[in-house]
Amino acid sequence: MIPKAGPIPRRSPLSIAPPLTPTAMKLLVPLFATAALTSCVPGTYHRDFKRDTAGLPDPPVSPEGPWIGRWKSKANGHEGPLWCMVHPTPGQPGHYDFRYRAGWGALKFGDYVHPVETAPAADGSLPLDSAMELPGGFGTYRVKGKLTADAFDATYSSANDRGTMTLRRPR
Repeated sequence: MIPKAGPIPRRSPLSIAPPLTPTAMKLLVPLFATAALTSCVPGTYHRDFKRDTAGLPDPPVSPEGPWIGRWKSKANGHEGPLWCMVHPTPGQPGHYDFRYRAGWGALKFGDYVHPVETAPAADGSLPLDSAMELPGGFGTYRVKGKLTADAFDATYSSANDRGTMTLRRPR
């Protein structure tokens, strides 16, 4: 005998996703808390990015300055906006500060600086091959790529993710 189907339970429109596992919750709660806090605190990133964009030569002559684009995970397909400002580290020849801000969905993740030891190549490009500890205890992040005066293309990897970063000059 085939059992009869019962009534379809009514679900809230907010419950269309499967429930999160305890492990996922342990990973996501600190991430969302950090994102919420850093998104609400008035910062200088937007102001500094606007200033750098206004001062960018047309056409750009070096990899220094502002960048805007996207990151995309090859591990899970997630993607979002990405901004970066690249400047020589004051008082440290052969070092550059990569100041990032990223987003995922409606969230914009903080303002963090990735100090990188590198120097311009003979063609004026800036090679990128470095690692750093991510803020909030998210582990080690490694990035490899190349910046020219008009393109910033790189790959990133960490223990739980890997993907691409594609940035161009803001217009």
